Amino acid sequence: MNTAFYTAVSGMTTFQKDMDLVSNNMANINTVGYKPQKSSFSDLLYTQMNTRANGNFMTGHGVKIENVDMLFKQGMLNRTEYGLDFALVGEGFFCVDRGGENLEYTRNGSFSVGMDRKRAYLVTSDGGYVLDDRGRRIELNMKDNSNVADIDGIEERIGIYTFSNPYGLKPIGNTSLSPTELSGEAKAVRRDRDESEIELISGALELSDVDMSAEMVNVLQTQRAFQLNAKIVQTADQIEEMVNNLR
Repeated sequence: MNTAFYTAVSGMTTFQKDMDLVSNNMANINTVGYKPQKSSFSDLLYTQMNTRANGNFMTGHGVKIENVDMLFKQGMLNRTEYGLDFALVGEGFFCVDRGGENLEYTRNGSFSVGMDRKRAYLVTSDGGYVLDDRGRRIELNMKDNSNVADIDGIEERIGIYTFSNPYGLKPIGNTSLSPTELSGEAKAVRRDRDESEIELISGALELSDVDMSAEMVNVLQTQRAFQLNAKIVQTADQIEEMVNNLR
């Protein structure tokens, strides 16, 4: 009974983590540039069963989440006509400096103007500095005799970065991603000299790529799997209690 108990507990733990993942996808259905995640599973260790019957009978010990994959499908574009909204078509990313040790990458092109020591910079909606294709912060000039930043030609200054394997990027919060060994290092696209299939569209935003109908199906499947494993735990406990009472 111990084997059945621990096997079911591993299933409950795994499907609870998967439910958290699906819930996070659903919570970001309106987040600009969000890419959903999907779990893949693998079996835990198998061992030989001690039986008198002839045959190679094996027993498993549960399941675990093997990988969490990013789904990089192009999201639909929403026309905003706002001069600091940008959308990427293709597997490219904006580079963001938040003042930490490592740079971050995102598909969220909802930018604004931020002030730092009387200097204007292009920043993300949460204050990170948007970088150009040389890894520099994009400073904006102020229009004559005003406190309004000049954004003319800003589209050409925004850096676009690519990865050899974008599916290897690690999510670190909302739409922010961090490079890993699997993704490889970021490479800047030099639009003035390199040919690229990536297109930067001004006055538009890429919508979240979460498919609500698919996520609802995932919720039902994960919930049923969790309930089944919980029932196994309950049954194993009841059988163990019956055995103890017989003694």
